[in-house]
Formats: sequence, C-alpha cells, structure tokens
Amino acid sequence: MRTNDQFCDKATERMIRRVRLGYWTALLVIALMAMGTFLLVDSAISTQRSVNKLVHIAGEQQMLSQRIVLLTNTATVERGRFRRASSLSHLRDAVNDFERNFRTLEIKLDRDKASDAVRAIMTEAPHDVNFFSRDLLVKARAFLAEAGANPQSDVRPLPQLSATAVLAGYAMLSDHVAMEAQRGIDRTSSLHRMVFMMMMLVLALEALLIFRPLVGDIVLKTGDLIRTRNDMAFMAQHDQLTGLLNRKSIEDHVHRMTSDGAAERPFALMHVDMDDFKSINDTYGHAVGDAFLIEIAKRISKGLREKDAVARFGGDEFVVVLDGVRTHQNARAVAEHVATLIGKPVHFGDITIDPKASIGTALCPEDADGFDELMFAADLAMYHAKSGGRGRFSAFDPQMRADYESRLKAGSAPVGDVPLKRTA
Repeated sequence: MRTNDQFCDKATERMIRRVRLGYWTALLVIALMAMGTFLLVDSAISTQRSVNKLVHIAGEQQMLSQRIVLLTNTATVERGRFRRASSLSHLRDAVNDFERNFRTLEIKLDRDKASDAVRAIMTEAPHDVNFFSRDLLVKARAFLAEAGANPQSDVRPLPQLSATAVLAGYAMLSDHVAMEAQRGIDRTSSLHRMVFMMMMLVLALEALLIFRPLVGDIVLKTGDLIRTRNDMAFMAQHDQLTGLLNRKSIEDHVHRMTSDGAAERPFALMHVDMDDFKSINDTYGHAVGDAFLIEIAKRISKGLREKDAVARFGGDEFVVVLDGVRTHQNARAVAEHVATLIGKPVHFGDITIDPKASIGTALCPEDADGFDELMFAADLAMYHAKSGGRGRFSAFDPQMRADYESRLKAGSAPVGDVPLKRTA
C-alpha cells in the first residue's frame, strides 16, 4: 500500500511538472508573439510616419520650385527699387527653404537606408533629383546676386524647364516612396495576421491540452472534497450503523424545538428500547445483531411522518420526536403503530427473530420542558412498560416521578438500574 502511495505521489508530481512546464511554455510563446506583434505594428507606424514626412517634403519641394521660378519672373518685370527688393526677399526665403528641405531629405534618406529604386530617382537620369535640385539652387542664387547688385538692370528669369525637371523628380520620388510604404504595410499586415492566427492556435492548444485537463482535475478533486465534507458532516450527525440521527443530533433537535417556545410548538418524545437484544447478540453473533438493528431502524422510520425525527440513542435504544403531537392518546396511536411494525418477524436466512420493544412517551411541555427532563420522563414511562411485561407501551404519568423520588428517599436503586428479568 505504501509503495502504491509513493507511486501515485511520483506520478502526481510528474503530472504537475508537465502542467507547469506546458503552462509557462505556452505563456512564453504567447508573450513572444505579442511582443512580435507589437514590434510589427510599431515598425509599420514608424515607417508610415517616415513616409508621410518624405511625401510632405517632396510636396513642399514641388511647390517651392514653382515659387522660385514665379518669383524670378516677378522680380524681372519689377522696375521699382522697393518692389524688386520685396520680390527678391521672398525669393531668397524660398531658396533657403528649398535648400533646407533638400539637405533634410538627403540626411533622412541616408539615415533610413533608402532603397535602390529611391536612390536611383535621386541620383540617376532621367529624374536625378539631386542634380536638378542643385542646378535650380545655383541658378536661383545667381539670379539673386545679379538682380540684387543692380536693381535697375535687366536680368533673365529662370527657365521654366528647370522647375519642371525638379517638379517631375520630386513627384516621382513621392509616388515611389508611397508605393514602397504601401507594399511594406501589406507585408506587415499579412505577417501580423499570421502571428495573430498562430497566437490563437497556441491559446486553443493550451486550453485543450493544459487547461481543459486541469479544470477537469480541479472539478474532480473539488467534487471529491465536497463529497468527503458531506460524508463527514453526515457521519458527525448520524449513526454509522443505521444511518439514523445520533444522540447529539437528536439532543440538538429537541433544543431547537424547545428554544422556539414549547407552548407554541408541542411535541412528544418517544423512547423505544428493544427487549432481549443481548440474547440475540449472544445467540447469533454481533453481525446478526447489527443487521437486526438496521432492520428495526427501517421499520421505525417507516412508521413515522416526514417531519418527525428518529435517532439511535445507543445500543438497542431509539428516540423519536413526534412533532405536533399534543396528547398521550395521539402518542399512543403512533407508538402502537410503530410497535406493530417492529413486532413482525425478522428473517435472516434460517434465523427467525420475533422482536419486541418497550415504549415510553412524554409530552412537551405538559410533562417536561428540555431534553434531559423529557428523556427522564420517557425513561420512567419506558421502564414502567418494561416492568409490566415488555413489548408494551406506557405514557408518562406524574405518579411515576413521585414513585421514583420515593424509592430514592427510601434508599432503593433507581428504576433504570433495577435488573429486569429477560426472556429468551
């Protein structure tokens, strides 16, 4: 038995280790997938922000290139000193903004490690954004130097072709960067969906292979604990042999009834004592004696109402609480019915036993109030029935108490201790 217990303990420990390992592995996988999903989304957001900034710069460059050409044309036709100076000032601001954006774009493309296609747009024909941007800057600064040196001189404006080349290059750059970003977003979305599906699969496997068996074990163990608790509670309140209430339970039952007010809830207490039970044990053995008591318990229970309570008080004694019984006449009717059920022969194979019981009753609150006083009164009635020939019924009478007290004063043994003649 000890070897089996050790084997079960080791098997349980191995199962617990496997469950823990699977649980933490699943959590680690889910955590890694969640982190991967976060990084993917964060990367997609960062890429989109970078693309938005590139597209914004490219758009500004297109607008500034057109503005530079327009301002050179305006400055060319202006003859007034102050009007030309104003146009040149705006042109200078536009040229500075264009150059600043161009430097920012170069730094950003280098830092973000632009693709070969983007670098080709920036450095190779037919777009060669770097060349046309620098060419536009050189021509614009030359125009500023010439027009600013002699406000009254005639200067030639920048050719529209320079701005058109810059405009086309930045438009191509903007479109290509947006297209690459969209492809990256599509790839990220596809990967994100795949990771999400894998995460759901891991959760499903974890629920199926780990949590489902674990919940089953918990439910099983909880059910065992509840059943054990209920069994222990039942054993604490019931007699293990007959299944009837035990002595403590019937005492508590009576205490509850009397504490509610005996005058409002009258009842009768009936004490049943089997006659000559010792001879059954001595003749047929304790196994037959136990079976006999179980049968008697069933018969007593069968003769009672659902609201009545019956307990095995000890040995071959039974105590019955008859709820709502107010008179000795009603108590006698129940006792005679129970005695009739008890008195039927009991058969155990070839063994036949003719049982008899002595029954005494006491009323609450008429005869006594409280469990001990009621039991004393019912005992006096039961021993009075037993002394009258056994197999009889007797209701408590105050004279029985007076006789008992007289015997005590006279020094005689109490009624319950008087040896009674037992018949076979």
